[in-house]
Amino acid sequence: MEDEDERIDLLIVKMKMKMKPVIGQKFQSLDFAFAFYDVYARAVGFDTRKQGMRKAADGVTTWYYVVCNREGCKRSNEEDDVNARSGFTLKRRRLSKRCGCKACISFKYFSEAGIPGYIIHEFNEVHNHCMVESEHQQFMTLNRKLDDVHHKFILDCSKANIGPTLTFKVLKEILGGFELVGCNLGDIRNTSRDIKAFAHGCDVQMVLDDMAKKKELSDAFTYHYEVNAANQLVALFWCDGLMKRNYHMFGDIVAFDSTYNTNRYCMIFTPFTGKDNHGKPVTFAAGLVCNEKTGAFAWLFKHFVECMGVAPKMIVTDQDLGMRSAIQEVLVGTRHRWCMWHIMHKLASKVPGRLLRDEDFKKEFNACVWSDLLEPDEFEEEWNGVIERYELEDVDWLNTLYEYRQMWIPAYFRDFPLGSMIRTTSISESENSFYKNFMKPRANLAELYLYFNNALDFQRNARTKLDYNDATSVPILATKLGFEKHAATIYTDSMFRKIQEEIVDGNDRCRVLGFSSTDTIDTYKLGDSRRNSYSVTHDKTDQSYSCDCKLFGRQGYLCCHIFFLFRNNEVSKIPEMYCNSRWMKTPLAKAVHGLDVTVDTRSTVEDRQTVTNQGISLFYGFIRRFESDIEVLRGFVSGLEELGNSLQAGTPPTSAFEKRRMIEEFYGMPRPEVVEVHPPDVVKTKGHASSSASRLVSKREKAIKEATRPLRRCKACDELGHHDSRNCPMLKEMEKEKALSKGKKKA
Repeated sequence: MEDEDERIDLLIVKMKMKMKPVIGQKFQSLDFAFAFYDVYARAVGFDTRKQGMRKAADGVTTWYYVVCNREGCKRSNEEDDVNARSGFTLKRRRLSKRCGCKACISFKYFSEAGIPGYIIHEFNEVHNHCMVESEHQQFMTLNRKLDDVHHKFILDCSKANIGPTLTFKVLKEILGGFELVGCNLGDIRNTSRDIKAFAHGCDVQMVLDDMAKKKELSDAFTYHYEVNAANQLVALFWCDGLMKRNYHMFGDIVAFDSTYNTNRYCMIFTPFTGKDNHGKPVTFAAGLVCNEKTGAFAWLFKHFVECMGVAPKMIVTDQDLGMRSAIQEVLVGTRHRWCMWHIMHKLASKVPGRLLRDEDFKKEFNACVWSDLLEPDEFEEEWNGVIERYELEDVDWLNTLYEYRQMWIPAYFRDFPLGSMIRTTSISESENSFYKNFMKPRANLAELYLYFNNALDFQRNARTKLDYNDATSVPILATKLGFEKHAATIYTDSMFRKIQEEIVDGNDRCRVLGFSSTDTIDTYKLGDSRRNSYSVTHDKTDQSYSCDCKLFGRQGYLCCHIFFLFRNNEVSKIPEMYCNSRWMKTPLAKAVHGLDVTVDTRSTVEDRQTVTNQGISLFYGFIRRFESDIEVLRGFVSGLEELGNSLQAGTPPTSAFEKRRMIEEFYGMPRPEVVEVHPPDVVKTKGHASSSASRLVSKREKAIKEATRPLRRCKACDELGHHDSRNCPMLKEMEKEKALSKGKKKA
């Protein structure tokens, strides 16, 4: 300890000549004074803390006191002792660095010849503790200053939905070690907290202001919102020009589903989703609502149709009654279909348990329900057969489903154009899962809007990449048939692979079972690899083909039976009448709604961002190129410092101003001066009871919870258990005995 004290004393003596504060030393401002003392403290090895200040009537700071951060002592009381003896089960264990150190410095305001400044009035350099070791100094508060580079990097990571822990790891790798990071994980978490605090109470107004700005820049952008009597947001709908164009290209069938846990207010996120020409999810619009009642969904559907100008031909949802009523009210000419997955998912809880282990039942039931090849009368016959064989006539759930069979069974959608393209909301569920990879349950609405736009950019970039692959890649052909080569040039690759399977089946596995002909029509009976037989007709007047399997009507591409006839009739190209499919490559695709929306697709990247990216690229390129030559690197850094000093031209902006600017840049939206629309209260959705006291708890859950509860000693019976003196079973028995004895005495 003595050697340590000598080392400290030597260190202080060494600092006297250059950095040690001297009473009477003057500074231009408090910032310079603080900076000087911080440099001294960092070199010696202790942290500082601003202790107090005095201000004059005109607001000028006249005194400022700075102390060692180990000044003072932690307030302790009997509760701390009890908490420590109990193993810190009462309160979280929090340590203190304070040990009563008296080291301090004070700055006093002065003015000479009208020039203000601050002078060191008091300085005490004596500490009652050891200085921080050099290997530990990276953890000192003075050495953990988040500069502009840190803030920029943390904000960029937050925008990419990278959490604080991973951000810290990446910083460590970029800067070359923990001691060079300049902050710890807690500092990064605090920055993430500040991002949320920036938009607190005005996040809704920020989003609405940004949407209004986008509306001014482009008439194609549409948004609507609704507030309650307290001016709190209760519903929001928005759609940009590219979403509108995608809807008119691919919006014949729309999947609509609600999802939870995307924002701190528990507002329900409701995207409108479909399939593009690659078979991938594409977003047509999005909304937020505060409840799942008919009125909320009707409001969304109304603005969706007004925005698009035409309703979808079919909409797929779950069995939600609010959605069903809203569709009947607003989407009058739209065919409504229930999601088959949601229905089949409930099967296990509705049928007798003995059937869940019966493989024959599951095979027969699935074949009956999921088949696209059955006609309505064939389905009804199959259904009734399954119900009778397995004695399910009394299962009310199945009887109700049969009454509504036209809402979900594929047999009733065989004649609907592309009726089998979307049979479940899985495309919407997949989209919800995709968005949740970008969104956070505790995000405010400004963050949700930012994350949604980022996710949308990823989705659009993925589609652009598929378009690029279609334009540049050469497909692998399975046959020498001309129409296969033609199909490869007009269909997207993802759809061509499915069409190629049909072509191969038609070429290798189909056979003629029967044939009849008239002057204008040839009729074939063909068998396929699935042991099915279908009637296929060829109208020689217009060279059209039709097949009883109705695959072209259901999925939008030709079946193996028609491709078999193409080969036999030496057709080299797919006829034009079958080339109007929604699965064509993007330059050839035609709008399914017969409308075309012109959208300005010019890049919105600012020149400032472009120049910034060029600067970052040049910097990292130079560092990587000359990292082995230390002299060149020193010259490079020195040149950058000189350039930076010359460009600053005076005092740089305050850190608070720069931090606010960076956070506004993160959101892409300024903080509004006036807030007209306020955030909603936390919404209670249909699933809210899972985390509230209103939910009914099963006996099994109660038993599990009871078994995991810690034991405690009852003061009444002095036994360890899951009770106390208020509900002790021994006391209850004693009370019963007293009651019985009183009854006997009265008798």
